[in-house]
Amino acid sequence: MEGSRGLARAAAVIMVMTLLSRLLGLVRDASIAAIFGATGITDAYLVAYTIPFTVQTVLGIGFVTVIVPVITSYLVRNERDEAWRVAGAVLTWTGVVLAGIALLGVMAAPMLVGIIAPGFEPEVFSLAVHLTRIMFPSILFVGLGMLASGVLNAGHRFAIPALAPAVPNVAVIFAVLGVGSLFGVTGVAWATLAGFVGFLLVQMPSLRGMGFTFHPSLAVNHPVVRRVGAALGPLLLAVSINQIYLIMNRFFASGLLAGSITALDLGNRALQLPGIFVNAVYTVTFPALAEQAVRQEREGLTRTIRQGLILILLVIIPASVGMMVLREPIIKLLYGRGAFDQAAVEMTALALLYFAVGFPAQAANQVLTRTFYAMEDVSTPVCLGLVSVALNGVLSLWLVGRMGYSGLALANSVATVVNMVVLLVVLHGRLPGLDLLGLTLGVLKIGVAALAAGTAMAAVAGWAGTAPGFGSLLLRLTIAAGVGGVTFLAGASLLRVPELRQFLGLVRRSWHVQEKGD
Repeated sequence: MEGSRGLARAAAVIMVMTLLSRLLGLVRDASIAAIFGATGITDAYLVAYTIPFTVQTVLGIGFVTVIVPVITSYLVRNERDEAWRVAGAVLTWTGVVLAGIALLGVMAAPMLVGIIAPGFEPEVFSLAVHLTRIMFPSILFVGLGMLASGVLNAGHRFAIPALAPAVPNVAVIFAVLGVGSLFGVTGVAWATLAGFVGFLLVQMPSLRGMGFTFHPSLAVNHPVVRRVGAALGPLLLAVSINQIYLIMNRFFASGLLAGSITALDLGNRALQLPGIFVNAVYTVTFPALAEQAVRQEREGLTRTIRQGLILILLVIIPASVGMMVLREPIIKLLYGRGAFDQAAVEMTALALLYFAVGFPAQAANQVLTRTFYAMEDVSTPVCLGLVSVALNGVLSLWLVGRMGYSGLALANSVATVVNMVVLLVVLHGRLPGLDLLGLTLGVLKIGVAALAAGTAMAAVAGWAGTAPGFGSLLLRLTIAAGVGGVTFLAGASLLRVPELRQFLGLVRRSWHVQEKGD
């Protein structure tokens, strides 16, 4: 019971902090869209932001995935000094390698932009190169900050790592709304760099608070450092699959209608709000998976996997259906102001529709891949991920000529669903106790209840979409979402989804913990 209270408390803290960070991220995107619209300027900024954003996401997952089991194993044995020695060596290596990559990236900016967006017009290409040279050094601070997050998570400190990504968002919002008229998109790029420096610095006090002391060391001969280094390369490739999808989208969309890259990016980012719950669940469950794998507790490992998957899908499946049904009013609410006109709203809403199709599979993959990592198997997610990348490439080539930029979003979703199914089948072979039939039945029940909720929301979707102002649109969308939520809970209850009671109990305990503040 204490374990579930701890899980609820940690999940609640992460959700609140991540909610703040994601809301600020949406305000950032909305501010950029309002000032610059869906144009070549925003396309150039997003392409230039591709590298630091990809590094942030990939290294964040990669470092946390590698460092949490390593530091956890030392902390479980109460060997804190050795834990800090290993973490210090990894930090040193990370700083040296990323500083070198940052220098090369600044020099090779034209080549990088040419690879990512070969279809850009000359003026957009030049702007993207200029912005890339400003923002590329941020990868050093992103990498070190993400490694700091991994150390804090291993020590069961989740709040500051969940809040830290809000710092770059605040910096960009200030740049856009405060000095954007003076310095334009170049000022936004410099603010992005400054924000990532702050992302690292804001975590330093928490590291000191948990007793971490940094001693620079390369420790080349330390067996654990060598093992971390050997695992990190394949692991980064495995966790970069979703980012490779997005880079491929930029590649194919760069030759399409101006604003296509912006529509794809903003459509994908609109899914960040329901993604908050995914982040909370897998952030809290991964240390548990790591401990169970170290102790060879296969029953506990299987139970944690199932619990993590069902908790995620109970939220993400109905949320995805809701995002599909209410896509246009949602995009209008988030971005539809200033230079972001109705045509841009419709483009982005169409991208959101097709991204939402694969969002449940993308969320499930976060738990599945981490299970393999906790079992010290990196090669399986890497191989299966490369197959899904190849499938995404083939589908993108086929669909972009038939559906334009929206075909790229659909290709991402189909490849993600196929990857999830194969990961589940392979994992079942490793953990026969993972009841695939029961899991499938539970997901089908959730899907039926979600479809009923979608039908209810569709009945008020047109009414919500005709709201004249921001406040009215927000109110009507809230009503539509509320109708869908009540319908889903009623349907899931009638279908007797067994995990529903567990989920509601977790929510109640989470709320109780927040109220008591313990």
